[in-house]
Amino acid sequence: MYEEFETKTSYKYLKEVIKNLAEPICILGGWAVFFHVNKKFEKAQGRPYLGSRDIDLGFNMGAGDALAQTIKTLTEKLRFESISFRLLKEIHTETEEEIKKGEKVHAHFTFPLFVDLIVDSIPKDFKKTFGFDPIDEPLLNLVFSKKEHIILNEFDKKLLLPKPELLLAMKINSLPDRDKQHKKIKDICDIFALAWYSDIQLNDINLVQFIPKNNLKKCGDVVTNDDYRAAEIQIGHSAEEIKRVFNMILPI
Repeated sequence: MYEEFETKTSYKYLKEVIKNLAEPICILGGWAVFFHVNKKFEKAQGRPYLGSRDIDLGFNMGAGDALAQTIKTLTEKLRFESISFRLLKEIHTETEEEIKKGEKVHAHFTFPLFVDLIVDSIPKDFKKTFGFDPIDEPLLNLVFSKKEHIILNEFDKKLLLPKPELLLAMKINSLPDRDKQHKKIKDICDIFALAWYSDIQLNDINLVQFIPKNNLKKCGDVVTNDDYRAAEIQIGHSAEEIKRVFNMILPI
C-alpha cells in the first residue's frame, strides 16, 4: 500500500514533531491506530502494523493557543511549509534529505510529508485569525471534554489518543468520503485492526453513542468485495473475515 520509505520517514518526523511540541499532544488518524494495535498485531503476525504517510494532530479550540503555537513551531523551527490546514515538508526518496525551497527535484524522487491540523470546532473568526479554512472533526471534542482518550507515554512525551471505539467511529465517518482508493483501503484496514487488535470488545460495541446508524450503513454500503480483497493483501486476514467483522460493527 505505502512504500516502506514513506512510513519510515513519516514515523521519523512524527517523533521529531512530538519532541518539539508542548503537551498535551493529540494524535489522530493512522498513527493513532498504529499505537493502539501495533503490539498485538506484531505479536500475532511477526511484523509491525501498517504505518501512515501523514501525521494528524488534533486541537481543542476552546483551550489556549495550542494550534497557533504548533504552527509557529513547525514552520519556524522544523521548517514545514504552511499550505492551508496542512503543513508540508518534501523529502528526497533517494538521499532521504529534506528538499530545500526552490530546489529542483523530479516529482518521482519527491515524497510529500504532510502534517494535518484538525480542530474540534471552528470559531467564527478562525479564518481571519489563521488565514485558512480548517478540517474539523466534531467527535474530537469528546477527547477533550469527556476525556474519551487514553494517555500514552511515547518519545518522552504524554500523548492523547482517542479511545479505540471513538477512533473507530472517526474512521467510519471518514471512509465514505475518501476520493483516493489507497486511503479507502487504509481506512478499511484501520477499522478492522481497531476491531480485532485493540481493547474493543466486539460483542459490546456501541458506535451509535458516537455516530447515527445511517452513517454506519453509509460506510458499509460503499465497501465492495474488491475492497475487502485489497485489504486482505495488506492486513493478513482473509477478505471473508474482514467482511464478517464489518458486518458486526456496521449492522444493517
